Amino acid sequence: MRRPQRQQCAALIVLLLALLPAGAHRAPGSLSTIDFNAATGMLEIVHRLHLHDAEIGVAAVLDDPRFSLSQLESRARAALYVEERFQIMSDDAVIGLRLVGAEIAGDYLMVYQERNGPLPAKIRVRNDILRDAFEGQINQVNIASGTTVRTLTFANDDVWHTFEVDNVDNSGQSATE
Repeated sequence: MRRPQRQQCAALIVLLLALLPAGAHRAPGSLSTIDFNAATGMLEIVHRLHLHDAEIGVAAVLDDPRFSLSQLESRARAALYVEERFQIMSDDAVIGLRLVGAEIAGDYLMVYQERNGPLPAKIRVRNDILRDAFEGQINQVNIASGTTVRTLTFANDDVWHTFEVDNVDNSGQSATE
């Protein structure tokens, strides 16, 4: 290989290596899980948000530059923010969810909600968490139904997704379509 070709090849390799960290950037997103706990009779909803995204996003939406999730009051405000942006509906009525609280677990903010009893057979879900803060925000909702988990993905202009259970027995175990 001639010297100019080697230099061009080396320059190309250096350029590609320099671009690797940019391509490895994590996209903004959240994960919510809905699962019926037969032992307690409670439907448990857990929202997991990357701590950095939650802090920056909620601070921007609340227009509070002093917002810090290291403070208990800020975690409570973030939990209320999540509560306002996540809904489950059945028969055109919002299903009441009780906000349990929020905590930091490693690199994540965890927000907990619950309600008595299993999911109705047909629901609609809305998940707008951090979508008012980050244009590329993608939210996933995993719904455990018996031994099956179904994922609803909220991106772009998605507002509501429907989840239907084929049959529900008395224990809350169910099968998806």
